[in-house]
Order: sequence, then structure tokens, then C-alpha cells
Amino acid sequence: MSTASALEQAGAFAPNPPGPGSPAGHSPAGRHSPVGRRLALAAAFVFAGAGLFALYLLQARTVPGNSDGASNVLQAWSMLHGNVLLRGWSLSDVSFYTTELPQYLLVAAARGLTSDVVPIAAATTYTVLVLLSALLARGRRTGREGAAAALIAGGIMAAPSLGTGSLVLLGNPDHTGTQVLLLATWLILDRARPSWRVPVAVALVLGCAQVADPLARYEGVLPLLAVCAMRMYARRGPLRGQWYELSLAAATAGSAAAAAVVLEAVRHAGGFAAATVVMDFAQIGALSDHVWISVQSVLLLFGADFSGMVLGPGAVVALVHLAGVVLAGWAAAIAVRRFWHLDLVGQVLLVTLAVLLLAYLFGARSAYLYNVHEIAGVLPVGAVLAGRLLAGRVIRAGLVPALTGVLACYLAVLAVQAVHKPASSDQRAVASWLVAHHLKYGLAGYWYASSVTVDSGNRVQVRPVARTGPRTLALDPWESQASWYDGRLHDASFVIEPRWPGKCFTIGCLRRAPQALFGRPAAVYRVRDLLVLVWHKNLLDVRLSRIPPQVP
Repeated sequence: MSTASALEQAGAFAPNPPGPGSPAGHSPAGRHSPVGRRLALAAAFVFAGAGLFALYLLQARTVPGNSDGASNVLQAWSMLHGNVLLRGWSLSDVSFYTTELPQYLLVAAARGLTSDVVPIAAATTYTVLVLLSALLARGRRTGREGAAAALIAGGIMAAPSLGTGSLVLLGNPDHTGTQVLLLATWLILDRARPSWRVPVAVALVLGCAQVADPLARYEGVLPLLAVCAMRMYARRGPLRGQWYELSLAAATAGSAAAAAVVLEAVRHAGGFAAATVVMDFAQIGALSDHVWISVQSVLLLFGADFSGMVLGPGAVVALVHLAGVVLAGWAAAIAVRRFWHLDLVGQVLLVTLAVLLLAYLFGARSAYLYNVHEIAGVLPVGAVLAGRLLAGRVIRAGLVPALTGVLACYLAVLAVQAVHKPASSDQRAVASWLVAHHLKYGLAGYWYASSVTVDSGNRVQVRPVARTGPRTLALDPWESQASWYDGRLHDASFVIEPRWPGKCFTIGCLRRAPQALFGRPAAVYRVRDLLVLVWHKNLLDVRLSRIPPQVP
């Protein structure tokens, strides 16, 4: 008997075979569960989601606002007021057009243009992400094992760490929202019976993900194509018998082409222009550093980054979170060893994990821990793998009480972090000061511009400019609108600058360029650690050059 035939008889290529340790099928009792029990489970699920959202919202408010999220709020506000295609806008390399922007639009419609839009949307996104991870980990299993699988996955993700962890998972939109669409795609594959509707649904959801985020091509399209190809190669049967994998591969490839067509159509219709993504490899000599950066980044995502900490409460919390890293690593090792016995979704999750880690390790942009958001998918993928592959093992090994204690610790940490003092920022202080002094339109480096605008509720409008030389400023095409710099429409009278060199970020500091370009200011005011330079003339009367769009 050939290897492929043996694997097929073992159920390796069934569209949705049970995971390791799961029951071979549904019992009659499982199929005919009382309606009351199902309603109770649904109510418990909704109740848990509402509780998590409330805690995540409080924790999200501990993240200081900045212009990354604020720029997206302004884009959503523009869409809400009729500019659906974002005409005149230059966006970053991630458009968020089909992920966070519609979400921001709905929140802004309900709450107005406020700084609370970002934390509300972020808390909603992460809550949905945790719940989807629990559902995907559970699969089709019921009873104790299904509950254990869901709790393992949801528990690993339950308590994002304060600081950078909160910024990545509960802060500005980045690649976290993309994970919602990707998990939804894998959930369709996991729950739906094979039919022509599944590839169509997969193409639609994956296409939406790619319109919003180019990373979805590598995190969604590439793994699914690779797994379909491997399954077809291992089986080596007639194409008629492999119609499901073949149709999924065609739909996946079609989603990439459709996303490119949609983006090009938006551009030709006068809509937004997105910056080009630069994919470059790291220098060979830097790879040793990248290994440790990758390790620390994974620890940070799981809330277990204890590096540099003094032994105390913070370090203890991080060390407790190592349990999640261990579970995810254990599950990944099992998945590698039993790859051909995994179902389609399990194989896709493992390949996704490998693609993310390898790309991060060998990519030049991963040289900084700041870019940890680019592998945000490692957390839900690792958590789901742990739930799918370890639930039965945990029950049989008698580890349920230990993991229950760890989960209780995670929830306690989440509750404590939620009552942490909300963030206070220089931008919010200067926004209030500008409103009180009736200064309505000005310029600043990127890091301060849109953030001040949103913090003021759009009563003050500050537009980003960039320093291109000792005496020159230029329009910043990163997350901005061309009409902002038209002197016939706006009268800019002030510039915001950091007071201290230590707060002079590359994307926030203009140094002495405003004085050199606009002349001596009529007045200079200090607001916390920021300076407000005021002129009695329209600063937009000076023609500013435009720097080409690029990924910083």
C-alpha cells in the first residue's frame, strides 16, 4: 500500500477530520442537544464576550494615543461624511479599508470624533479575536474536550501585557484586525461541509483581508495554497477526486487577483493611494541578533517578556504567561511531527506560524522590537493550535486543575490591568490648550499632528509636515489629505514642536526648520513637554515640496 493511500485511509485528507484526541464522530446525544442547553451556551458565550470587552476597553485606554490611530479615525470621519473612496488621501502601506476603517466609521457615527474611537474599536477587535480563537480551537468537538480546547486558546490570549503588548494588541490598528478575517476564513473551512460555497466564501473573506492589509497575502494566501498543493501531491490521485483542494487553491489565488483589481479600481476612480510595501532581507551578519529579537517578540505577544525585569510583581506576571508559550510550542512540535495526520485547518495553521516566524527572522524590518506588530498573528495561531491539539492530552494527563489555576491567574491579571490609570499624553494637553486659546489650524511632525486633531474633537486641526533639511519642510504623504495644505482653504498659524531633544522622534521633530522657513515666531508657548510657535501669517502661503510616499 502506498503512503498516500495509507494516509487517506487514516483520514489525513478528510476535509474536516477530528483532531488528535478528539472523538471520531458526533454521538447521537451530541447531535440532538436540547435547545435549552444550546441557548445557555450561547448566552454564556455572549456574557463572556461582554465581560472581556469591558475589561479590554479599560486596558485599551491605558495606551497613549498617537497619530497612527488618529489618522485612521480622520479617514473614517471622511468616509462618514461622504468621501467613501477617500479621494485625495495618501495612506500607509496598510489601508485598513475593509477592516478597521468601517469599524471606526461606526464608532465615530455613534460617539463622534473623539479620542475614544481607537480604544473602543481596539477592544471590540481583540474581544472578537479571542472568541473566534476559542471557537476555532474547539472545532466540532463537544463536551469536556471541546470546552477544554476553547478555554486553552481563549486563556492563552486572555490577558495582553501592559506597555508594548497593549500597544500592539489593544492600541492603534495594525495587523491585529487582519487576524479576525483570517480566523473567520479558517473557521469557514473548519465548520462548513465541502461544497462550491466554501471556496466562494473563502475567496470573499481573503479578498477583503488583502484589500486592507498586504500581509494577508503571506499570512493567508500563501499557507492555504501551500497546504492545498501538498495535500494534492501526497494523494496523487485523479483531479476529479481532489476537486475540493483544487477549488480552494483556485479561489485563494483568485482572491489575490481580485484584491489587486479592487485597489487599482479605487485608485483609478480617484480614491486613496497606498504606500508601496518594501520587502527586503536582513544582512547575514544581523541574523544572530534577529533570532533573539524574534524570541523576545514572541514572548512579548504572549505577555511573557521578562527580559530586563527586576524580580517582582511584573516579572511574576510575565513568568506565569510563559505557560501560554509552552503550550503553543508543545502544540507546534506535535503539529510538525503529525503533520500528515492533521486536518486541513491544522496544517494551514502550522504553515502560517512557520511563514510568520521565518519572514520575521529574515526580514530587515524585524531588526527592531518595535515591529513586533508584523507577527501579531503568532498569538492567535499558536493559541488555536494549542487548543486543537492539546485538549485531550491535558485531560488525560490530569493537568486540568493546573491549567485552571493558570487561567484564573490570567483573568486576575487582566482585572488588575484594567483598573490601571488611563493614559495621559502631551498631545491631549496641547489640544486642550489650543482650543482654549482659539488656535484652530497649524502644522506639526507626523507623531503629533493628527493625534492633537482627534484629541481636540476636530476643533483644532493640525497637519503633518516633515523636515527634509536644516531649513526646509515638506508635505508628509503618510496618512494625509492633499487639501489640508491648500492656503486658499486653510490658514495655518502655529507649529507644534517637542521641547526636549529626547522627545524629538524622527517622525515628530522639525527642529529649527520652521523658524528658518517662516521666520521668527511672534510668540512661543510651553505646554508640558511641547512648544507651540505662533506666527501672525498664513504658513501655507509658503510653497512646500512633497516627499515621495515610502515605508518608514
